[in-house]
Amino acid sequence: MIDIDLDNLNEENIYKAFNVDGNESEALNDSYLELFELIGRDAMLKLFKYFRGDKIDCPMRLYRPEFIADLAKQAPDRRERAKIARAGGYTVKFIESTLRKRRNDDETE
Repeated sequence: MIDIDLDNLNEENIYKAFNVDGNESEALNDSYLELFELIGRDAMLKLFKYFRGDKIDCPMRLYRPEFIADLAKQAPDRRERAKIARAGGYTVKFIESTLRKRRNDDETE
């Protein structure tokens, strides 16, 4: 018999009531099983709670180009700026164009 307290309903209690621990591959939808394997139960349940029903888009780059441009701006050598740009997933040309655009915007204000 499954004991579910409807007054205290949350993802973690349901997970326990359904006895999912150890049966994740049978119980979880494929997407959530992959998240479970990647980030663990608690993080998977947190994502489910806050984003269920939403489509999550994960950009190819973790960092904003403006952030990388600010870091690259501090390096006087172009090769060093190129390293910073590549590490952030951008080309040095793109980062330099971001800096140039920002400089032009500042001049027009």
